[in-house]
Amino acid sequence: MTLIRTLIAVLLAAATPLAAQSTYSCNGLDAQQKFAAVEGTEGVFYRVTPDLHMFNSFSEVTADRVAALSKALATQGTTLIFVALPTKSLAMPDQLPQAARDYGFDASLAATVYLEQIKKLQERGVAVVDARLALRAAKDATPSFFPTDHRLTSAGADREARAIAGIIAATPDYAALPKGRFEVTAAGPAILESAMRSALQRHCLLPLPLAQTDTFTAGKLQGSAANSGNSIFGGGGARVAVVGTEIDGDPVANLSGFIAKYTSLDTVQYAVTGGGGFDAITSYLTSASFQQGRPAYLVWSVPIHDSLANYGDQPFAELTAAAGDTCRVPLPVMANPGGNSIVADLSQLDPGQSYTLLVDTNSTSVSAARFDFSSGAQVISKAIYRSKGQVKTGRFFMSMSGLPPEGARTVEVQLDAALGGNPSVTACFN
Repeated sequence: MTLIRTLIAVLLAAATPLAAQSTYSCNGLDAQQKFAAVEGTEGVFYRVTPDLHMFNSFSEVTADRVAALSKALATQGTTLIFVALPTKSLAMPDQLPQAARDYGFDASLAATVYLEQIKKLQERGVAVVDARLALRAAKDATPSFFPTDHRLTSAGADREARAIAGIIAATPDYAALPKGRFEVTAAGPAILESAMRSALQRHCLLPLPLAQTDTFTAGKLQGSAANSGNSIFGGGGARVAVVGTEIDGDPVANLSGFIAKYTSLDTVQYAVTGGGGFDAITSYLTSASFQQGRPAYLVWSVPIHDSLANYGDQPFAELTAAAGDTCRVPLPVMANPGGNSIVADLSQLDPGQSYTLLVDTNSTSVSAARFDFSSGAQVISKAIYRSKGQVKTGRFFMSMSGLPPEGARTVEVQLDAALGGNPSVTACFN
């Protein structure tokens, strides 16, 4: 079999110059639709999108919004730790092929753009983790990303956790927190299913590297009782909560276990596959678990290629309202438990003030809410949608921005599922 594979590789190398450059006899990798890629050295593959993007949007306005969220969390005792999660090309530039330059990618310039993002947040007082630097590994070390996948290996998660722990330990309140002792134990290797590897393999004759990594189990040896069920939605109790995507949130990577080990603090994690910057943090901050047991640290891991400006001001308005403690004006409502809509009277609100409405449906089946604001003369509609992968909390925070100067008299909230008992609408001061 080895001889046959060698002969195939030799024949392909003689046939086309593209194949001659491929260790795995790959051809047409960049012609795919979803996983268009280039083959680097040492069996490392990079996606054209987003790994070879030179610029990832992070404006001054976005930095201001992150800073406002950080301040809202801080007023209630939670420190935001922002992790700027780099692409594989930024974390592993040494394996990039010449083809990356053909696409216009310059690793040095891309790193400069990345550092500018971090600088913007630091200038606004936000605690930021330079994950690009943390994920750079020595030449003979296990890589931080799987060669044929976009997720972190456990070695990468370990490096990221050390960097996060360093930022946490430097905060003023860390020393006074009660500590525990956590143990991380090797549990053998594991192979992850990888859609990216499968897609790449269809263009290669020789077998590609598997998405294989060492795995670990984390346990608490000493200290106070851990969070119930070790779940981020378990009712509170953890000192560190981590929210993000599958890139560093796959349980096999053990990021939360490593953070617990290096900080000596109970740590829980929640990730939404393909959830971008907002899905996980939105589910968590709008949950009763967060409101009832806020963590000392909220680690927000944001892939830099997922722009936080894609959805206007609504996502940050919702997060900031949920993070603070300004929802203090209960509004008169008309609703039928079991129905799909609720109407609230807004006439007591000052049109000169800025508000965000909290609608608590008391139903975890609701994943979409349309707000029809009526001023009598016109109706302005807005909507919030939760993705399929999100945990549904039944709570929605809708900004009242963009309404006429006279404001709105009523709002009708149409839902995609039935209300629970005792639904409510509360106005939050911005």
